[in-house]
Amino acid sequence: MTFLGLEPRSTTALLDAATAEALSYDEIMGLGNELGVHFGGKKQLVLLAAHRDVFSVAVYWGAINAGHAVALVNGDDPAKVLADLAETYQPTWIAGPRGLGARLAVVGMAIEAVESFDRGELIRYAPSAPVDVHPDLALMLTTSGSTGSGKFVRLSQRNLESNAASIAACLELAPDDRPITSLPIHYSFGLSVLNSHWSVGATVVLSGAGVLERRFWDGFDETQCTSLAGVPYTYQMLERVGFRQMELPSLRSLQQAGGALDLRLTQLYSAHQASRGGRFFVMYGQTEATARIAYVPPDRIGDKAGSAGLAIPGGKLGIAIETDGAAGAMPGPRTTGEVIYEGPNVMMGYASTALDLGRGDDLGGVLHTGDIGYLDEEGYLFLVGRSKRIAKIFGNRVNLDEVEALVSERGPVAVVGSADMLWAFCAFGTDESVELLAREVAHRLRLHHSGFRFRHVEEIPITASGKVDYREIERWVG
Repeated sequence: MTFLGLEPRSTTALLDAATAEALSYDEIMGLGNELGVHFGGKKQLVLLAAHRDVFSVAVYWGAINAGHAVALVNGDDPAKVLADLAETYQPTWIAGPRGLGARLAVVGMAIEAVESFDRGELIRYAPSAPVDVHPDLALMLTTSGSTGSGKFVRLSQRNLESNAASIAACLELAPDDRPITSLPIHYSFGLSVLNSHWSVGATVVLSGAGVLERRFWDGFDETQCTSLAGVPYTYQMLERVGFRQMELPSLRSLQQAGGALDLRLTQLYSAHQASRGGRFFVMYGQTEATARIAYVPPDRIGDKAGSAGLAIPGGKLGIAIETDGAAGAMPGPRTTGEVIYEGPNVMMGYASTALDLGRGDDLGGVLHTGDIGYLDEEGYLFLVGRSKRIAKIFGNRVNLDEVEALVSERGPVAVVGSADMLWAFCAFGTDESVELLAREVAHRLRLHHSGFRFRHVEEIPITASGKVDYREIERWVG
């Protein structure tokens, strides 16, 4: 059986929105297998500097199908970042766009050889020490969606395939679906769009453009895309470009994950899709669970407002509560605690060094998510924050995610904490209006306003995966 169950067939697997080039499953599997042969017989680690293009997808599928492991990272990262990752994890091969080998050589990387192809190149790296790669390891993804962190999630082929099948089932995917790559493929949500649609034999449209660009929408319309996936930032940008007024006759569904979308936008996009006979899926996931953990059926968004949804097929949600210092099990409905997820898509564990590549399954299919929430009587999950997203203001614990959700009703915002201070950076309003808002929030939380600093900014910094870049924001407050 091939990776993701792909079968040679004449139907289109990839369609380039910019060039209209179409590759059948026959052709992409042939290219993937050709590239896979270059990695040899013994299991190797391939560092893939990925873009939303044919070469990146072919290397990803071909390497895993040939039994190797892929560390998937952002192809736009500087050569020095890639060199540092190579030094840490000692891959045998590095794959990326043409010219990458020359860029890596400039920053002093030891390169044995470069093999050029029409669409990219494979770089033979000279690791300083042999690395053992566990037989089950298939993919490594960065935990933050950015190679700014050297920590990876270790995933098996079973993780990838089980999650693809679960997503395909809850979204009711079919061969005539045609999603567009609105998210990077080095990001777990973006990659899951490819995996889940390929698992049912659908066509994936490749676009390197962003949703703010006209060429993205020209490509969407010309290739007759049926679905679009986005994180909260994506939907904020869709409002800027007037998405809900666009004529997109082929559009059938929207997906949202990667963080909580504020209720106003959730209701707007749910109603928008319903009015045109389409569907809007709200989903919840973590890279540590391959991609997605829960989903809200489109017909339940109205009466389950704010919910992260039911567990995906094959998964199970639970809540752990602390009882005399020990984690309790099976609390009653609406009891708040840490969200626990069990399923075949739970990662093998983390990797921080090359030695971790040889580790087996550390978690046994059970993931302590670090999210705080509760389950209602029907098993729908409601999140209230992150266990680590807590600030102490004058000795009082304040949930930063709850404050962020409160303020986001006004517009884009990022909230962080420092010593006895809560900071909110608001990409809306004026200096004066956000200062007044700070006093309103402080009053609502029954805390003195001197512990709150609200600042107007032009925009919220985001990572390559479209999530709020809290690391950068924390630098703003020192």
